[in-house]
Amino acid sequence: MKKPFLLITLSIIIVSCHTKNQKENLSTNQNKNFENYKNDFSEQLWLIYPYSGWKQWLGYEYHKLDTLLIIPDKQSRENQILFAKANLDSLKTFDLSNLSSENKTDYYLIENELKRALWAVNEQKIYEWDPSIYNIADGFATILNEGYESLDTRLRHFYIRMASISAYYEAAKKNIKNPTYEHTQLAIDQNKGGISVFENDLPKALAISHLAEKEKQQIHVRAKETIKTMTDFANWLKALKNETP
Repeated sequence: MKKPFLLITLSIIIVSCHTKNQKENLSTNQNKNFENYKNDFSEQLWLIYPYSGWKQWLGYEYHKLDTLLIIPDKQSRENQILFAKANLDSLKTFDLSNLSSENKTDYYLIENELKRALWAVNEQKIYEWDPSIYNIADGFATILNEGYESLDTRLRHFYIRMASISAYYEAAKKNIKNPTYEHTQLAIDQNKGGISVFENDLPKALAISHLAEKEKQQIHVRAKETIKTMTDFANWLKALKNETP
């Protein structure tokens, strides 16, 4: 009687060990796949939000897309919606019970931010009532002041990025509807103040750069166009008729 009992016990132990190994392997694979997903997610993220609060969540600055200035038009908002929905679907493919505590935390952070992004576009609609979000100076100041590349390289990035400024502010004008008085005044002040990046900081940087004079002149010309565009936007906000803000 003892022999069958030992065989049954041994079989149970073998099955238990096999099941445990399967679970451990599944958990390992899930975590590995989730790490890969996070890497892909962060790369895609910058294409949608090159300069945003996301960089604080990721914990580092990303400069590969410094030449890119996203135009805040309907297409960019549709891209945000598609990005959020696609990644929310991707998250559903992971079993939370098999993720590590760290990855569970990241899972919920990503999920919450994606849901927030959808809410921001579809319901909050800050792009309509808060003109102060249309402030390009910060991104340009970052390129100019952070030493992640040589000054000459950063100035070339700066120049390419300036090419989209006119389209950026035209899109902003189309978006703005019934803005709050306070945010309108803030936007006027911010854009007036931001002009100093192009009027003062940029010429100082060009003066100590090693760019050819012809290249410097091209940057100066585009900077003057930018100053005019920002001034026009501030004046447009001042003249905006908004009887029920």
